[in-house]
Amino acid sequence: MKREEITPPFFTVSPKSYLVGNELLELAMLTDQYAKEHHSSIFFVAPAAELVNVVQNTEHVIVTAQTADAKGLGRGMGRTPLESLKANGVQATFLNHMENQLTIKELSLAITRAKELGIITIVCADTPEESRAVALMDPDIILCEPDHLVGTGTLSDEAYIADTIAAVREVNPDILIMEGAGITCGADVRRLLRLGAQGTGISSTLALSENKNELLADLMHALK
Repeated sequence: MKREEITPPFFTVSPKSYLVGNELLELAMLTDQYAKEHHSSIFFVAPAAELVNVVQNTEHVIVTAQTADAKGLGRGMGRTPLESLKANGVQATFLNHMENQLTIKELSLAITRAKELGIITIVCADTPEESRAVALMDPDIILCEPDHLVGTGTLSDEAYIADTIAAVREVNPDILIMEGAGITCGADVRRLLRLGAQGTGISSTLALSENKNELLADLMHALK
């Protein structure tokens, strides 16, 4: 998959490791139904052990790994090779999330190898300075979110959003920009899009919600 095939405003559904097995698959299939109805690109993010099941039971979401490794085939016990993702129909991967950060060398190699394999890269960055540095590596998408706000329900302020967008645009205007952290409802999505983001997403709030269908409907409506 290529960057040009992503349709903004795009959205990522990432239940992290709050859901596994049937619960995770149910959310993936629900998200897939909404993705079928939307022009926007919808990513569904799952742990490595769940990815094949999600690929086999969805048609419209962009199935996405939580992280990946560019070490290649062969030695590398416990890693998630990009080649394995490609062979099993996974189309995208997150990289450098605050809960699984990479060295500069690891990140650069992963972005380069993913590009060779046609796997979309979504790279997390904490600050405007880090966003600028990541942009030099030319990932497909940069997710700008302050580490200290992840999972708190507190949104990034307007100055942070403006500064991170400007930092990426100064380096590479072709990179797609997500703004995240603290998304809880459709109003949050509309705010970020209004401030210039091309995409955003939700994780623990949706995974822990008692009415996932209602919340997803609100989020997807906001994309329109």
